[in-house]
Amino acid sequence: MLSDWINENNTTIITRIKDWQSAVALAVQPLIDSGAAESRYLQAIYDMHREIGPYYVLGEGIAMPHARPEEGAVRTALSLVIVSEGVEFGSEDNDPVYVIFALAAVDSHSHIEMIASLSHLFCDDEAAKQLKQSKNKQEALDIIRQF
Repeated sequence: MLSDWINENNTTIITRIKDWQSAVALAVQPLIDSGAAESRYLQAIYDMHREIGPYYVLGEGIAMPHARPEEGAVRTALSLVIVSEGVEFGSEDNDPVYVIFALAAVDSHSHIEMIASLSHLFCDDEAAKQLKQSKNKQEALDIIRQF
């Protein structure tokens, strides 16, 4: 369940943010603070974005920034940022992004259940819409607990 990964300590809801770099930094910071990722993990995401574009924008309004395990992931973890006014990531089809799940994964399989739960959330249009419109952490966490 997503509530095993997302809680009040790693959830942030803000109205607006300057740019995609700031949004990714805000999303990744709880992973660094909790020891799930090294600080170099953030730079790895930036570098890959600059190299191949916003590879982690998964669908309309939803992004999941992540890097390779060897680029600083220490343990599997997830964090959530919701940007009420959205932020441009340079994804022609899916901007602006409102919901950002930052992922640290230590290998290619330990986070499969987490990804499956996220997929169920993303496929539920009403729940995804409600998550984007969450005004506070409690509203967001109530939605997260359903998946």
